[in-house]
Amino acid sequence: MSEPQALIKVAVCNVAQLLSGKNIQVQDQADIQGKLTIPEYQRPYVWDIEQLDQLIKDIQEHEQKGKDSPYYLGSIILHAKSTELNIIDGQQRLTSLTLFGYLNAQLQNVSLSYHSSVSVEHIRRNLAYLHSNKAEWEKSIDLEKIVVSLVVTSSEDDAYKFFETQNTGGVRLSGIDIIKAYHLRAINSEQQKRYQTFYAKKWESLGELSDTVWVLLLGRYWNYLNRQQVPYYKNKMAIKNAIIDEFSKKTRNGTEDIAYSQININYSPVNRSSQISMLNSYNFRQSLNAGINTISYLEYFQQLYLKYYKNLDIQYLYEYYNFTSWLKQLQGCRFLAELYVIGILLYVSKFGEYKLDIFAKKFFRVAYSRRATNQTRVRADTVPKFIEETNLLDHVVMAYRPEDLFEKLDSYKFDLKEYELDEKKKSLRKTFIQETIKYFGLNLKSEEIQQCFFKELTLKIKYLDKK
Repeated sequence: MSEPQALIKVAVCNVAQLLSGKNIQVQDQADIQGKLTIPEYQRPYVWDIEQLDQLIKDIQEHEQKGKDSPYYLGSIILHAKSTELNIIDGQQRLTSLTLFGYLNAQLQNVSLSYHSSVSVEHIRRNLAYLHSNKAEWEKSIDLEKIVVSLVVTSSEDDAYKFFETQNTGGVRLSGIDIIKAYHLRAINSEQQKRYQTFYAKKWESLGELSDTVWVLLLGRYWNYLNRQQVPYYKNKMAIKNAIIDEFSKKTRNGTEDIAYSQININYSPVNRSSQISMLNSYNFRQSLNAGINTISYLEYFQQLYLKYYKNLDIQYLYEYYNFTSWLKQLQGCRFLAELYVIGILLYVSKFGEYKLDIFAKKFFRVAYSRRATNQTRVRADTVPKFIEETNLLDHVVMAYRPEDLFEKLDSYKFDLKEYELDEKKKSLRKTFIQETIKYFGLNLKSEEIQQCFFKELTLKIKYLDKK
């Protein structure tokens, strides 16, 4: 919640005033003053040549229409803290204009600091580009003729409320950018504050999180007890809002970093003494606390996703490595592949690598069944309907032992209808079936496939854990 009676100041100034650190007058209030800073939790500077060229073009078109009027760059949102003015929204634009001002000598003393190597690389690249074509923009970019509206508040929460409702600029924040900022600024107790820089660097080291966050969202939404509708995969704004809702707004305010992992207790037969073993992991669908807990949760599942699917850095798991490598090259299975990844993350976070190759093949038989039974393509709505009919993911979540889960996966039954025998007629469905027959070494003639494909595949996979 916002601090009581938080002071909000609104002013208009030119960019030269703002970046030079001059006091900015506010009617009937104290001047706006302080050193511009970029908080650790802000995303890196990511503007590229495309955004720079667009900014130059916009300013030049404005100049052609009315030379005497200043160019309005939009609003900048700042959080006033002690002697600093933290940039909450506007970093991309202000950094870019700082580069212009540095090259055309309009700015002498700007002390913005950047903590991310991504920011440094973009600044280096953009400086080189602007220097190489300086003649094309130098006469057009006058920082004294570019104005902004300043919204300055003494409350960080209020600053972010302005930011979330506005979010202007050339490269809009993604849902992941917003949850990053949310959780890094949630590390706000005096005891935890010293870790903010550490976790900001840790977040940057995670790399691209969009795939991991998407499958986590799907797996949390496809829940029998708390089922939610997943936004259509092409509706980027709805997906962004769902990510922000699930991984920031729904997180709790507690500061504890809690993982709800599975515990195995083995009792001795006589005196009931016990031995406890606990997998060090986070639970896929666990509730989350704001700050370090959610960051650690995302880090954990990002590592699993990279290791067990994207990079497959597990050659020592020979059977699993070969099977998943084969699976990833199948065509027409995008939505089923997402389901497979969810299954793998659920399983590994519960049982580790124990019989992972067996689970992968048994789960594949069920999860990819729609690629064989669907006469046409597998659409985006195919998987959620299938999950609702079978509660497949819930069975993985609720399993106490891998062997019990294997038995449940083996119990699913499927039928293949209308298999096309004409070898000249190709389809993604037919190719999938043929590739599966080949990989598993099923001894089937073309005329036997319709009646025997699922029967033989089931038999081949059913007894893997009995070998």
